[in-house]
Amino acid sequence: MSTALVRSELRKITSTRLWWGLLVGAVIYTVIQAGANAAIAGTDPGAGQPATPALDTAQAIRTVYATSAFTGAYIFAMILGITGMTGEYRYQTITPTFLATPRRARVVLAKLGAHLGVGVVYGLVALLGALVVGGAVILVRGQGLGYGTDRLWSSALLGVLAVGLWTMLGIGIGTLIRNQVAAVLVAVFVTFLVEPLATFILAANGLDEIVKWLPTNASTALTSPGTTLLEYLPWWAGGLVLLAYAALLSGLGLLLSTRRDIT
Repeated sequence: MSTALVRSELRKITSTRLWWGLLVGAVIYTVIQAGANAAIAGTDPGAGQPATPALDTAQAIRTVYATSAFTGAYIFAMILGITGMTGEYRYQTITPTFLATPRRARVVLAKLGAHLGVGVVYGLVALLGALVVGGAVILVRGQGLGYGTDRLWSSALLGVLAVGLWTMLGIGIGTLIRNQVAAVLVAVFVTFLVEPLATFILAANGLDEIVKWLPTNASTALTSPGTTLLEYLPWWAGGLVLLAYAALLSGLGLLLSTRRDIT
């Protein structure tokens, strides 16, 4: 993978307003999540449901900061990745791109590398928003910030990495589905509806061994160590699973692209 190609892809990302528009959306979503998680921590939802962990527990603190930062940013990072590939087809810049670099795999690899870097920035900014807003709500509730909580920073940094990996996953989706609107709709539909529903059905039938390999659950293995709802993969395996999904989707897209016209 050429560094010149990566720099070129970075210029493509930062030359439009889309990347920071999505970043603003990620920050807004994150601070709402962090504030809400801090506000409801330790409360009893009723209806026979167990109370959420109190703010004096490590699980609650990690949820407010690390989990909120990831869940607030990863969808926007995925959309950035999708548009990074589908935008080339939408605006017909893919033709000069592939003419300048006929080996299409190198182009996709450069996009993966560039978007991983921008995705990490998304994760870091989202984490900062969660630390500020979540921390403010925690202070209002009369608790300490909890920045020294066990495994907080490892979870937070792994969550930042997970956001970057979801950007790469978006590139894979965009490589496979060239239509931008269709790619975004399919990805969001599967992530927000199909995968949670599949997780519920599979877990209810004792198929946790399958559930842990789904993309969002692989991300949870990175961001929420010690969660007891499901048995997740080790954190390093969760990262490898996300990389594998990105590679598989990108590979399928490249295989199809060699068989079809780029115009």
